Formats: sequence, structure tokens, C-alpha cells
Amino acid sequence: MHRSLVGLSLAALVLTTGACGHASSGTSSSKSTSANKKLSVAAVYGLTSDPFWMTLGCGSKREAAKLGVTYKEYTSANGDTSTYSQNFSSAQLAKPNGMIVNPSNPNQFTSQYKTLMSSGVPVVTINSAKPATQYKVVGTDTENLAFLSELSKLVPTGSGSMAVINGIAGLVPVESRLDPVVSAIKKANPDLKSLPTQYTSFDNAKANSAVSSLLISHPDLKVIVAADGPDGQATAAAVKQAGKAGKVTVIALDAIPTEVQALKDGTITALIAQSPVRIGEQQLKVVVDYLRQGKSGTVPASSDKIGIPQKLLTKDNVDDSANADWVYKSSC
Repeated sequence: MHRSLVGLSLAALVLTTGACGHASSGTSSSKSTSANKKLSVAAVYGLTSDPFWMTLGCGSKREAAKLGVTYKEYTSANGDTSTYSQNFSSAQLAKPNGMIVNPSNPNQFTSQYKTLMSSGVPVVTINSAKPATQYKVVGTDTENLAFLSELSKLVPTGSGSMAVINGIAGLVPVESRLDPVVSAIKKANPDLKSLPTQYTSFDNAKANSAVSSLLISHPDLKVIVAADGPDGQATAAAVKQAGKAGKVTVIALDAIPTEVQALKDGTITALIAQSPVRIGEQQLKVVVDYLRQGKSGTVPASSDKIGIPQKLLTKDNVDDSANADWVYKSSC
């Protein structure tokens, strides 16, 4: 998810026309099927109520149409684990040529990945399982973080408090993006006192209440970091309700529509955005590129990653055409 989180946080997949099952291992007929017949790709992901995942799916759809493959999504509006498992099972039963699977827990389906890959079905994920059981990882780049130098310039000087608002503790996709941001802010202003992280379960009302309470109990609150889109939306609303817009520096991850609006009206100082549409496009492309090689046998597993860069969005650059793919959409 993003979430990135929550990322996490996170953040596309379907079925063949005319194929009678998964490509079988070690036969020339499997090469013919994958190389010459219309390919199918199944995408499994949840939390479509979060524009990150909706936008990721839009990217996969767009690339599937471009490449001429059949694409079907198995999704849900919530992040419920049991619903996700049901969707994954349905996608498997459809016997697609390839799969894109983006669970919040990267290790949720490792045994199923092994079965699929041994049958010649490549699986691409947004985060790597450990040990690696997927073909490739296509997700947000969390290593090349040039935007942090620009972020540091936005950190206010002087003493005060800093609060972090996060959905769930320990989600690697979210914390891999959040931790470098928090570290950069602390480095830019060592005088900031860190308050205990507030965890909200990505609940808007809970996040709004937490931020409102912090603003009252800590009048010296100078910086708030929101770890994901839902928490960024709730933080902005609470800050605005308290009459603190422009007085408290709000740095939020992701760029859902409500966050972007809060950025434009000055309630949010900066957004650190992923590009879910490009992640979705690349996930689909990686699956199809493998299938069109016409290989047979077990698909090799790896933790190889294609990293899509993050960008720092501000009021001054959010409408630049070059940044359009880093602004999330509520629909395609």
C-alpha cells in the first residue's frame, strides 16, 4: 500500500480465449499456445476503494489493449484477506496464461506461485515474496530517492513536534517508502521532537480523530507525515478543521484526488507520489513479454525488480503534464 501501503499500499491481472488450460511443462504445444494464440492475463488485487489500486488497474487495462491480450481483474473494494484469497482462487481456476498478483502480504500465496510457475504460468508481483517465488517484481522504486533533497527544503526550522499517521504497523510496502521520508525530515531539522506514531487501520474517521487530538494536545505540532492516501486525506481534513492549514507542514505519501485538492489549496505542503498507472502497465508488459518468448517448462523465480520512480508534488508542479502519471484517478 501503499500502502503504500498500505505499501503500501501497494498496487492488476486474467484469462485466455481458446486456451484449454495452463501451459503444460516441457511440450512443444505449450510453446505454440503461448506464442501464437491470444494470451490471457489475470490480475488479483484488493482495496479498489483506494485510487492507487484503481489507477494501477487502469494502467494494466491500457497496456493489455495495446498489446492485444485478454485481461481480467479479480478485485474487491476492501482489503479483507479471505476475500482476496477467494479472488485469487477464482483467477487460478480461469487458467490464464499469466498472472499479476498484488497482495498486501507478499508471502500470502508463495506455495500457489510455485505451482503456477512450475506449470509455465509467470507470476508478477508488486513486492517480492521471501524467498522469491515470483517471476519478477514491478513496483515503486524505494532506493533511488533524489526527491528527498527537494523535500528537505520544505521542512520548517525551529523546535516543535512531529507526528506520523500510519495505517498498520509493520507493512513493508508502506514503511519502505515512509521511513526514508521521516529520516530526511529529521535530518533537515534535528530539533523536531518525534511523537508516538498513530495507527489508524486506514480508517478515515479514526485518522481524523487522531490528528484532531494531536493538534489540541500538542500546540507545538509543526510537522505531520501521513503514510498513505487515506491517512493523508484525513490529516488534511483535520488540519483544515482546526484552522491550522498553512501553519502545520503536512507531508503526505500518495496522490489520491482529495490529497491533490488539499495540496492545491495549501493544506498539504507536499505529496510523495508513486505512479500506479506505470506500475500497472509494466506489470502487464513483463508478463506478456515472457509469454511471447514461447518458452516451455518451469518459469524461473527471482526477486529482480523494475522500479518505477517516485516524485515530489507541490502546488507549483502538480498540474505539469510531465507529472500526470503520478496523480491517481478514481476511475479509468
